[in-house]
Amino acid sequence: MLAGLLRHGPVFRLTKYPIGVVGFTQKSISQTATYNLQSGAPAATIPTMDSAQISICMDPTDVEDALSLITSDCAPQPHYLELFNEPDFSYMGFTPLTSAQDAAAALQPILEANTTTQFISPALAFTNSTWLTDFNNACGECIGKQINIVSAHIYNTSPDAVIAMIQQLHSQWPNQRIWITELAPSSDPSQGCTFSEQDVINWMQTLLPQIVNMGYVDRVFWNHGESNPLNPNNPGLCNPSLTNADGSASPLLQAYGAMCN
Repeated sequence: MLAGLLRHGPVFRLTKYPIGVVGFTQKSISQTATYNLQSGAPAATIPTMDSAQISICMDPTDVEDALSLITSDCAPQPHYLELFNEPDFSYMGFTPLTSAQDAAAALQPILEANTTTQFISPALAFTNSTWLTDFNNACGECIGKQINIVSAHIYNTSPDAVIAMIQQLHSQWPNQRIWITELAPSSDPSQGCTFSEQDVINWMQTLLPQIVNMGYVDRVFWNHGESNPLNPNNPGLCNPSLTNADGSASPLLQAYGAMCN
């Protein structure tokens, strides 16, 4: 992440395509540095980037703070709030596994809040599992009522497989807008990605226009914005980093940005 706050990275507006895929980072409402995996401390931030970030209520322990954030009379209420990050997976143990039923119960105060904030569904590690349907049943069919954006995390080295996953998600939620809040060929060395730097660039250049032209995906967030090679002993192997260790733009970021011109 360019802002060093979470795993979610930025994207850029693809002006040559009919839908604006907007380039924001995302952040946790937590003020801790837990999610900065490299340094253990927040990276330097840019005020304009900070103001564009989209907040996430990471897990049930953040609900009280999130409620204060979206109902505050002292500061502008955020435009968006994502509700829970991978409750079906517990990434590196940072967030607790949370059942769909427990998540619905925990989020009820937020869903009932008097706020102008728009809610984004919990973002699942296993995008097309039954978790989100179970959650929707438990929250009184809140998706389509209080929640109008469905979030997804997608990692796969096959562009065709990625498109198929998004199409399946749309078939499950045909009336909702979709945000891909994490996208890359791989998220972990165990997934066996052997892409070179150019392979990752080709993957990105192949997929993003297809996703934009689907007509129902509004935003895509690349993971990672910060320098965070998947394979530290072989940093060139399937490296999704948009920036180098010194903060300069990687060839991947340069290719990414070129799609916006």
